[in-house]
Amino acid sequence: VRSRRQRQMCIRDREKDVGLAEFTANEQQVYAAVVLLSNDTNAPVSIHDIRSHYLVRNIPMPTVYRSFNRLIGAKKITHIGGERSGLYAITA
Repeated sequence: VRSRRQRQMCIRDREKDVGLAEFTANEQQVYAAVVLLSNDTNAPVSIHDIRSHYLVRNIPMPTVYRSFNRLIGAKKITHIGGERSGLYAITA
């Protein structure tokens, strides 16, 4: 049986492995929603699906958009199509 501290250390190690350790909890949740909705492929996911995902639905929209911008800047996700397309995908 792992202690809480050991579980937290394991989670932090995994975050470092995927390059998410420097991101906020909200940014990590937005990224996780995109990954889950795309079935871990780089298939585009709509903002509407991301917004209604259980990991993201309680995050205020301005925070979601800031998370998108930070994740795009770090090349973790990409915006697909035109400025108003509302499609995002994980980067391969």
